Amino acid sequence: SSGINAEYGETSPVKVSRPEMAKSSKRKNCWEKRDLFFDCLEKHENEQSACSAEKEAYGIACPGSWVKHFSKLRIQARYRASIQQLRDKGATVPESAVFDEASMSQHD
Repeated sequence: SSGINAEYGETSPVKVSRPEMAKSSKRKNCWEKRDLFFDCLEKHENEQSACSAEKEAYGIACPGSWVKHFSKLRIQARYRASIQQLRDKGATVPESAVFDEASMSQHD
């Protein structure tokens, strides 16, 4: 697994605004389908056409607002990792190049 669960804080208390997601089993199913889709994307270098079945299952298991939210978090995590890789190689990357929640919300 890609280790995404910890990044999204599934173990912390979650305020569930979608009644259909109030059941723990529904949330866990959503997270599992999300992880399968994201793992597939990683395996296939983000080629979504290679992961169409996983994407469809993810879209069915999770509300659209959650899909959008998790996608934003994945983009942020991947971007931060690429910035860290550059820094690890000695590159100077200004803090203004790093995503934060405010900059992400501007892209809605």
